[in-house]
Amino acid sequence: MTDFRIGLIDSNEMVRSGRTMIFNSQPNMQVVLEESDPLRAIERAPEYLIDVLLVGPSQFSLRGLGLIELLTKALYEAKNDCAVIAYNAFTSGRNRFDALFWGAQEFIGLDSNASELLGLVHKVTKRDFLVSPSELLKLKNEFGARVTSNHLELKLSELNDVQTKIVELFLLGESDQAIAKQLQLARTRVTQLIHSLIQSAAVTSRNQLALLLLENPA
Repeated sequence: MTDFRIGLIDSNEMVRSGRTMIFNSQPNMQVVLEESDPLRAIERAPEYLIDVLLVGPSQFSLRGLGLIELLTKALYEAKNDCAVIAYNAFTSGRNRFDALFWGAQEFIGLDSNASELLGLVHKVTKRDFLVSPSELLKLKNEFGARVTSNHLELKLSELNDVQTKIVELFLLGESDQAIAKQLQLARTRVTQLIHSLIQSAAVTSRNQLALLLLENPA
């Protein structure tokens, strides 16, 4: 039984082949999409049933970050909720922040080993996955300019006390289920609120929403 369907987007055939071997060697994983052309990837990926999509750093006419932005938007518009993991040659805070800022669920370097990669695939497939807010805040303070969204600010101003508490717990890194249990709500109410905030902010991921909501220290 295949629990994790994987897509690979990378113009480097050797990298794709290596990662395909890693995933296909697992009893519950299978690579179902490989693409070297970024424009074709943007067209094809939203149509596939994929759990995790790995995106390389440089794809012919599109740099990796440009591809991530266009790809995550295409997936979002198609209501395809597969997770996107970006990667580059080396792990760095700058690369990670950029990937998260443009819509990826996480970032990993090619210098990471197979166990780290497989572990990350398991993590990001949780539908309410969020990078640790403390890590997001650290990255934002180091690399990110303060960005505001008028639509998001208006939406936040209209929240009731319960909805405000949901946002507070979300920014503490609590899962949707944990928030729902603590506030004695249906989990769908938590998920729907976070999704509506993502829409109001005109972003595509929980990480992007959290980066907008997290305040820089005074």
